[in-house]
Amino acid sequence: MPCLLPDTLAALSGETPADVRMVTPPAAFGAPDGTVRRAGGKAVYGDDLTFHLDGLNFTVQWEDATIDGDRAAAILAELEDAWTALVVEGGWPAPVSSETWLLRVVLDADLGGSGYTTVYATDAYPEGYPVTYLNPVYEGDRPAYGLSVAVHELGHMLQYRLRDTSRGRSDSWFWEATSEWVAERAAPELDTYADSTYWYAQWPDARFDRVERFHLYGMLLLDAYLDERVFGFDGIRDTWIAGEGRADPWDMLIAETTGADFGALIAAMAAEVAAGTLREGALYEPPVRVATHAEAPEWEIVDAPERYGTHYIDIGGGGAGLVVAGDVWVGYATDGAILDAPPDGPFTLVLTALTDDEGEVGYGLTPPVDTPIEAPEGCACAAPVGGSGALAVGIAAAVARRRRLLRVPAALSAPTP
Repeated sequence: MPCLLPDTLAALSGETPADVRMVTPPAAFGAPDGTVRRAGGKAVYGDDLTFHLDGLNFTVQWEDATIDGDRAAAILAELEDAWTALVVEGGWPAPVSSETWLLRVVLDADLGGSGYTTVYATDAYPEGYPVTYLNPVYEGDRPAYGLSVAVHELGHMLQYRLRDTSRGRSDSWFWEATSEWVAERAAPELDTYADSTYWYAQWPDARFDRVERFHLYGMLLLDAYLDERVFGFDGIRDTWIAGEGRADPWDMLIAETTGADFGALIAAMAAEVAAGTLREGALYEPPVRVATHAEAPEWEIVDAPERYGTHYIDIGGGGAGLVVAGDVWVGYATDGAILDAPPDGPFTLVLTALTDDEGEVGYGLTPPVDTPIEAPEGCACAAPVGGSGALAVGIAAAVARRRRLLRVPAALSAPTP
């Protein structure tokens, strides 16, 4: 979903805008005329465009006569349903200006992506009132995709209420991850949000906050994990509320609201992705493997992932006694289960980096002499294995610790949201 939010946040923080409308409203968005002329009691903030459809909370507007009115009506209906799910029932604070004015959604087939949401500061709304631009023909052969994009952009309208734009593009990873998950929770019948897991799957070893190569959309997997395993969708909402008026980075805010180490959360997410145990895991793109072995190797070395990035390594069998050396969290997963220790049968070794330090990670049955084998943070070591004195590092203690901190139920099956 190539939403242009990263470019928008960059423009709002002072960079050259990719689209002038990111920082400059068109003339039609002038001072409101003050006339309450809509059925729901709200007015339009500024002048109407040539074509428009109005609901109780949104006005969908466009200038191009070739845009399909039925498409516009479907977008409006989806947005109104999402408003009910998120604001009325879900408790998300309503976007700025929406108490009085209809939220404006502009359809433009010439957008360079699927859409974006920006804010315009006025005397009445110095913090900025939001406007969404959608491309109604982007992937036009998939109506569900366009509807999901509309709900995704409503997520950004909600986010602007709670987060300023001072951190610019670098802040956008959690904006996009959460808005992708918002599209799932507010419109679960659409499911095109799951397409974005491709961008994590293609680059799982990237830093958690990478903006490039659309990785930030794939980080919806963290929101899925937090929702399903940690504190529910309300907890994600409360994390955004906790950040209101603060410039703290998202990893700090997430650690604060969960009471857990942020890296441990990412590592647990990565293990669940490998096991396919998230609720809609069957829809998610499998991450690429940095290596595949028919049997556990004697010893292999790979470059460490970037900070909180993950390497996935498939091992066909013979994993009992496997040793890992490196500054990583370690997990073992099979299809449908996260294990306490590496099994003799097929499994996926999941290695999540603790730092951005360039280095290497070693794994195998027989480490070279004097290889330092250290327990990853949050994990515990089993008894020494064999004559080498190497320690088999398992995920059991990490899972137990996660349960204590996050109150995760003993069963790893996904709870009903």
